[in-house]
Amino acid sequence: MNKICGIAAAFVLAVTCCVSCSNAAPSEESSSRMSRISSAPIDTAILGTWSGDVTGYRFQEDRKVSLIMDFSDSVHFDKDGNPVSEGIEYADGDLSFDGKTIKLTHKYEEFDEVLDIMTLERTGAEDKSTMDGEYNFVSGAYLKYIAEGLGTEPEKISVTADVEGEKLSITVVDYCNFETRNNDTLEMFSENMNYVDETATSVKYSYKIDGDTLTLTYIDDTTDTSASSEASQEPLQEVLTRVKD
Repeated sequence: MNKICGIAAAFVLAVTCCVSCSNAAPSEESSSRMSRISSAPIDTAILGTWSGDVTGYRFQEDRKVSLIMDFSDSVHFDKDGNPVSEGIEYADGDLSFDGKTIKLTHKYEEFDEVLDIMTLERTGAEDKSTMDGEYNFVSGAYLKYIAEGLGTEPEKISVTADVEGEKLSITVVDYCNFETRNNDTLEMFSENMNYVDETATSVKYSYKIDGDTLTLTYIDDTTDTSASSEASQEPLQEVLTRVKD
């Protein structure tokens, strides 16, 4: 169980390092404060999918941002269709697939019942010949800890999974809204996001697009810029590459 938590936590850490720089849990009071509508003009150059080492973002024309991650190193299916997760030895019967639903479970010594690790439901027509395809992430420990790490609940996010051979990628669909200002400032915001303080209305970045490279640099409005401050260290930055169709 702890291994599942660790893998899910790794996903959340990678995704949220440039999306939310606060670990504070959202409250009912802050939920209304964080309500905001995207209305500023959008720099169309930022639209599309951008990928980093393990995570990425899809900036959409509808002003939504979807979070993307290659999850293959944590869990995937080998060429024979067997589940593979770091540090976990699955038993016969842990995986079931009927052409429509993939259900992965595991029995841990510290629990009396079998744990639902992940349940995926295919979005297209049933196909028993291959597990490859797009799925909705229905339930499971991975979904639970991803949601908790993003400061929300499983029922408040939509997560899809793409299975392609031994590759498994995950997308948190329409996670937040975004705006661009002056073609150099990006703001992301959602009722589900955590901010650095109670007065913030978004997570801000300066951004630069150079060909197919997008560089995001986190802007902390609360930062003490004095030379003695720890915040005077190099700013949090992420470099991404455009994913071409």
